[in-house]
Amino acid sequence: MKGSVRFAAMLFFVLFLGVSASAEMKLTAVCAGLPEESPSGKALKFFAEKVKEHSGGALKIDPFFGAELGSLTACVEGMAQGTIDIVTTGTSYFSGYVPEIQVFELPYMFQSNEQARKTLDGAPGDAVRKLFTEKGIVLLCYWESGLRHVSNSRGPIRTPEDMKGLKIRTVVSTTQQKTWESFGAIPMAIDMNEVFTALQQGTVDAQENTLAQIVSTKMYEVQKYLSLTGHAYTPMPFGISRLTWEKLDESQKNAVQKASEEARDYQRQLDDESDRDNVQFLKDKGILVEEAPDKMAFAALVEPVYQLFVSQTKSDKYLTMVRDFVGELK
Repeated sequence: MKGSVRFAAMLFFVLFLGVSASAEMKLTAVCAGLPEESPSGKALKFFAEKVKEHSGGALKIDPFFGAELGSLTACVEGMAQGTIDIVTTGTSYFSGYVPEIQVFELPYMFQSNEQARKTLDGAPGDAVRKLFTEKGIVLLCYWESGLRHVSNSRGPIRTPEDMKGLKIRTVVSTTQQKTWESFGAIPMAIDMNEVFTALQQGTVDAQENTLAQIVSTKMYEVQKYLSLTGHAYTPMPFGISRLTWEKLDESQKNAVQKASEEARDYQRQLDDESDRDNVQFLKDKGILVEEAPDKMAFAALVEPVYQLFVSQTKSDKYLTMVRDFVGELK
């Protein structure tokens, strides 16, 4: 009898430990290339809170920011390989796995954040999202960097003529590099974590980013001019390693999915709020802002970029899909 009681007690203890262990499952999540105080950084902390809430404490997110887990490229590679659980960063760092995702950041594809958001949350976004699973990544939703603008240390930029010979930092993306070549600039691929130093040392004259990123990374300390070109919208795919995803039960998957979408909406809200304030903030910092560059002159030069995208993906399927979808929104 005593043996049976002892066995039952031991079995309960083992089961209790198993439950406790599952209740403390930890996942790493990184907002690669962006600081904790940026809209994306704040949204990642919000995501961590929501995952804990929706999973009843079964999942705990350890958030990281900027370069804490390595370069942006290394973070996405780590997610695909299963060494990092969750990553969000710019589209171009995902394009090595699914080139089709570059369709969303082709120059002058969208006229507003709202157009882009509806497209990403709609059928075109779903179609591209499904391509990632076989690459080791489950794409949960799309966060955003938003519309991008050009800052530089050389002079005001109003037309493509003003960009001739301008050394500009860009990402490792052939379509983005082709964009700047089409404008007459000299693109140089540099990791986001190294951009400030490159500008400070004069390795490049210019960079292009969202207003929130320009402010949160303090680009205004090493740049004098800003042109509100709105030349591209950059989503931030929010993905989880497929190896991690397959370890979660259905309730945990639902918790992570729901939290990712709630954090996406929160991040977009923060982006909208910061955009309203950031232009004035930069002016107050002494930045000379060109608020009405000739966007039509820039847009007239981008067709070769679209054709490069089609040749790389060997199909015009996704370009046509997005163009048609956006056309119906207008």
